[in-house]
Amino acid sequence: MGSTDSKQKLGERVIAARRKLEDDMKLQSERAEDLMAKSPKTMKFILSSIESSFENYAPFLEPTLLIAWKADKDKCKNIVVNACKKVLSAPIMPDEYDWFKQYVIPSSIWMFKSKDDRFMFEDLMDIAQNMSLNIIQSMDSVYAHLKKHEKWNQLMAIKEETSVSRQDDKKVGLLQDKGIMDVADIKDDDEKMAQLQTFIDSHAAINALTVSAKTIDREFQNYVKTMMGRYGTFKAAPMKKVERCLSKLENDYASEQYPKSAKLLDLVRCSVTFNTLEQLIQGFDAIKTHVDSSQQSMKLARVKNGFLDPDYVGGYRDIKINVIFHSAMHPEIKMICEIQLILSQFLHEKKRIHKLYSIVREETYFQMVVSTPKTAKTTDVKQLKFEPVFDARTDVKDASVSSVRGKCSVDSASGLLALEDNNKNFLVYNMDKKKVVFQHALSFTNWSEFQRQGYSHEWIEWGGKKHVSVQTEQHIIRTFAVDGGFSEIESLRISLPDTDEINYCAFDKKSKRIFMVRNKSTLEERSLKTVKNVTKSIKLDQEIATSNLNPLSLSVDGAWCAIGGGKNKNYFYLIDVAKGTQYKLVTTTLGQGHTMGGVIPCFINGESNFVAVGGAGGKFEIWDVKTRKACKFLACTKEGSINCLSSKNNILAIGNTKKTLNLWDVRDWQMFYEKETKVEPTSIHLSEDSKYLTVSGWNGEKCLVFKTNSV
Repeated sequence: MGSTDSKQKLGERVIAARRKLEDDMKLQSERAEDLMAKSPKTMKFILSSIESSFENYAPFLEPTLLIAWKADKDKCKNIVVNACKKVLSAPIMPDEYDWFKQYVIPSSIWMFKSKDDRFMFEDLMDIAQNMSLNIIQSMDSVYAHLKKHEKWNQLMAIKEETSVSRQDDKKVGLLQDKGIMDVADIKDDDEKMAQLQTFIDSHAAINALTVSAKTIDREFQNYVKTMMGRYGTFKAAPMKKVERCLSKLENDYASEQYPKSAKLLDLVRCSVTFNTLEQLIQGFDAIKTHVDSSQQSMKLARVKNGFLDPDYVGGYRDIKINVIFHSAMHPEIKMICEIQLILSQFLHEKKRIHKLYSIVREETYFQMVVSTPKTAKTTDVKQLKFEPVFDARTDVKDASVSSVRGKCSVDSASGLLALEDNNKNFLVYNMDKKKVVFQHALSFTNWSEFQRQGYSHEWIEWGGKKHVSVQTEQHIIRTFAVDGGFSEIESLRISLPDTDEINYCAFDKKSKRIFMVRNKSTLEERSLKTVKNVTKSIKLDQEIATSNLNPLSLSVDGAWCAIGGGKNKNYFYLIDVAKGTQYKLVTTTLGQGHTMGGVIPCFINGESNFVAVGGAGGKFEIWDVKTRKACKFLACTKEGSINCLSSKNNILAIGNTKKTLNLWDVRDWQMFYEKETKVEPTSIHLSEDSKYLTVSGWNGEKCLVFKTNSV
């Protein structure tokens, strides 16, 4: 119910915003028409007035802005966008930012489309994200400079440690009330009981924590200020808001044991800022000395040193110390609290980026407002019929195609088929004309590299136009404009050093980010706005083994990534991209995988809820992302190894070495379609609208395209 509450609040905001947008657009049109008919000069005056308001950060009434938009859409857009850039550029002035939050952000204008067919909020997101990236790079530069400091080794000597990590630990004693723990002892699989337990966790337990936090907050702040005031600048932080607590339960602690709220260790928190590295180290040593000597008031619970990971690509770093604070004024209360040790160089940038992140986090809200509310689909996938419409053996007249060991896919809008064949060519076919319309050599230095990397191409939308991206060399990814005669977009080229290799890659659904496995050891994220810059880098706990199939699957929102362990491996890795957390999950029914590629993962419907994992013997498992446990064990009718999977719109498509195509309805896990082919599938692809199903592989038809009768 914690999840329900926060989602409900967002839903309520969205509904209210949609109503407001509808009213605003209606009022805007009516007034604009009247003014244009009776007083065009007034329209120009209103536009000029709004321009002055934005230049001077002066208060204005929203209807005036909406009329200005109607007067000149392009000029009004420039006025708003330029003001955004100025307000959010360093240094961010408090009065300008307050004006921006009070008058500009709440406006319906962000849901208007400009002449380039982009919503205004998309420009706002681009500005905030690009400026965030600049700040991250600035903080990374500070980190690089610190490495040269004579005290650097002392900073690296501060190791992470954890002795207590929950508020209900016996050493702390919170959340032990029978009213909370009795619910945990109820052995009932009924969904209502599970919802009741979630309610108690996200309401009663959090309420108990906030009461304790409020009781000791002032005492804790005074205690730490007295202890640390001579080492740096002390600042008491406000108690964590209940809404933020709920969010952490849903996103960070979803898989923790009941009560999950026991993982909230920073309801009571403060910070100490230091001007130099020497001062920070002295401050840390002072806390350690005090904690070690303290008999009652304070004991160490956890140390997290954000400076230790050299591969972290997120900019901000600090040292967080969690302590068990024993109140002297209220001896019955012990609580884990947090002390942040911050270098001033990072603090200044953190304040800037916090404001930018508060804007970036609104992207989901904006997208929900402008999206068309979903209605129930009437199409039953079991009623779909699949008609072969393309066979590479017989339908390619102007070029020969070898076995298609790499990926194949159809873009529904254009009817174009793309594939990577065994002759190391990337080919695009016009299926109606049955001819090749684009060809590019794939220059891999040896055959084994191509076998691993021939699953890279992707149809993407960029700048409102269709493009296709493909890895053309072991270290290079290129993107071509479909409408531009397949000319390469140089600004989207990703080129690593010659000694590096891109093993696998995938895009999120909105084609804003690309994710790559680099040198079998690192998962990288890059924004298509600035592909030369790495926005996130996650060092894999273990180097992945080679695979002749495609072991990489990305959820459509880019939140989760699944990577198969490689040849003859019966495990896969599930990675929380935002947190960089990795989980090695071992399958229970798939044996040791198979010799070509091990186990192959695929997110069901592309969503972040379930992952299908296929392996030897025609068997596959369904894993719950939240609990990271297998919840279903299924098998195809043929026992060949599963080489490839694809899932869209309640369909899971599977191809195996017994030259069989199987389609499953993921709503009830019934197989509703089976077809034997002459090709041994190594790639299977469902288009976004499930209009096309494409299968390719060794021999036989080499590449088959099916078209559904309805979607």
